[in-house]
Amino acid sequence: MENPNVQPPQEEKKQERKATESYYPAQPPSRRGYYTVIAVIVMLTVAALFARGHWLRIRDVEVPGLRHYSVAQVAAQAGITAKSTYFNLNEGRIAANLQKDRYLRFDGMEKVWPNKVILHVYERQETFNLLNMGVQYILSADGMVLANSNRMQLDNGCVNVTGMSVRDIRVGAMVICNNESQMEALQALYDELSIQGFLEEIAELNMTSLDSIYLVTLDGYTANIGSTEELRAKIGTVRAVVQELRREEEYGGMIEATVPGQATYRPVQK
Repeated sequence: MENPNVQPPQEEKKQERKATESYYPAQPPSRRGYYTVIAVIVMLTVAALFARGHWLRIRDVEVPGLRHYSVAQVAAQAGITAKSTYFNLNEGRIAANLQKDRYLRFDGMEKVWPNKVILHVYERQETFNLLNMGVQYILSADGMVLANSNRMQLDNGCVNVTGMSVRDIRVGAMVICNNESQMEALQALYDELSIQGFLEEIAELNMTSLDSIYLVTLDGYTANIGSTEELRAKIGTVRAVVQELRREEEYGGMIEATVPGQATYRPVQK
């Protein structure tokens, strides 16, 4: 017969476990893992700030197509410094800084990860002389007034532009004409004459009538090309006629080239 005062082995183990749990009080969960996570986050934040401030600093500035300015000069004018980074470059601020120099026109920028920027800048050149109210104004090809002079004649290699109806002209601003089409036509002529390598031979562009634009060469040929329609063919025709007349030693006179591919010539009456 079993002794009622003797407990089974399983019951004895349960009682021993309860006695042990009551002897050792409950411990709070360890905070070591929590502190480790915090430390990692802090280290990553510091590393990111370091990378942003040092590794991502702009170290390479590229400005294609410069002729007179250096890359360093353009970068300084744009406000790019040793503290400039990939993230803090502001295109609007750079554009405003560059526009303070009338010889520079900002056309956009590209950021190249992680520390390079390409600035697209048009460097204005003295291209046209425009006489207005007794003052000679020197213009770029896009119509920016770069300088002025009280001299009636300028020997600066620029093309003289006549017949423009000017409404407002000031150094450091774009020239404004009463007829906006005049500036559009002038720029179209500049582009085509430059493409065909004929601009250097032109002494004057007469823009009085946009239906009868006259080109005058340095050696005295005058060509009526009509309007700006089909400029490539008309200017090409004038070039070919001028070359032929020079070979024949026939100088000066009037070339009518209002129809593409066709021209007539009237020599100087002696």
